[in-house]
Amino acid sequence: MRADAFEQVGGYRDELIAGEEPELCLRLRAAGWKIWRLGAEMTQHDAAIVHFSQWWRRHVRSGYAFAQGAYLHGRTAERHWVWETLRALFWGTAVPIVSLLALALFGPWGLLPLLIYPLQFVRRLAQRSESLGTRSQLTFFELLTRFPESIGVFTYMRDLVLGRHGRLIEYK
Repeated sequence: MRADAFEQVGGYRDELIAGEEPELCLRLRAAGWKIWRLGAEMTQHDAAIVHFSQWWRRHVRSGYAFAQGAYLHGRTAERHWVWETLRALFWGTAVPIVSLLALALFGPWGLLPLLIYPLQFVRRLAQRSESLGTRSQLTFFELLTRFPESIGVFTYMRDLVLGRHGRLIEYK
């Protein structure tokens, strides 16, 4: 990265707990710089996630980053991480709340909105090209991811309202 470009946009933002590089690239593009992506692998990232609790915290952190990115840059033409934030809120919060309200109002029939999850599972499963076992596993965890992401979104919203700086959400 060019040092003058990095300095011009103020470098990395200290208040970000995740998603620093995409956010920096967004500001670089907004300042007229070009971002080039090489077609060759330059590094490997080993997240070292071996426990479900680590995976969960990693996605809480992602949700936090999505919400923070959307807050900072969601009103720009790029709509930075707005879709990801809304997706987490829909699947991880809105569907369960609607289902609970419907359950309270209509009894067991109120659980019908939860059928959207298996429908989404089948839809996403059909979009993948791996073996059925791999597709099923990836699709299951893709849907499950929306719950910790939504927690991360609400954690960011809480911090924003309370005027707190986010703290790093460790997952290792």
